[in-house]
Amino acid sequence: MRDVDGKSKCFGFVNFENADAAAKAVEALNGKKFDEKEWYVGKALKKYERELELKEKHEQSMKETVDKFYGANLYLKNLDDSVSDEKLSELFSEFGTVTSCKILRDQQGISRGSGFVAFSTPEEATRALAAMNGKMVAGKPLYVAPAQKKEERKARLQ
Repeated sequence: MRDVDGKSKCFGFVNFENADAAAKAVEALNGKKFDEKEWYVGKALKKYERELELKEKHEQSMKETVDKFYGANLYLKNLDDSVSDEKLSELFSEFGTVTSCKILRDQQGISRGSGFVAFSTPEEATRALAAMNGKMVAGKPLYVAPAQKKEERKARLQ
């Protein structure tokens, strides 16, 4: 395919007489490098089909990430504005390896009073939850609970 100036759009189409020949071409060429570029060779898809496929891949990778860290991520609220990401990490590091720590902030960078702490294992998160829920941090009692997906939380509330 070329634009109006004759410049390549870096994609094209090949129509085969039979499906077996097309399948062989996909198998032989998909992922191969030509002129330093890796080729994608596959069935021609309509735009909505490509978008659907990409969306499914994204959702699958998100699900794998959530499943991998299920039980190892904690939700915190009632945080004082003076508490930073670093301070939070420091507070929770005594319970295990903190893999990420984030205070939620508004567009102006002001703390929303909540955040997340993720550990390398669910056991570490459980110890932290037991020890830190209700603990006074910067003059406020900290609320600590297992992090949940929005859908799970809504289902529970209903």
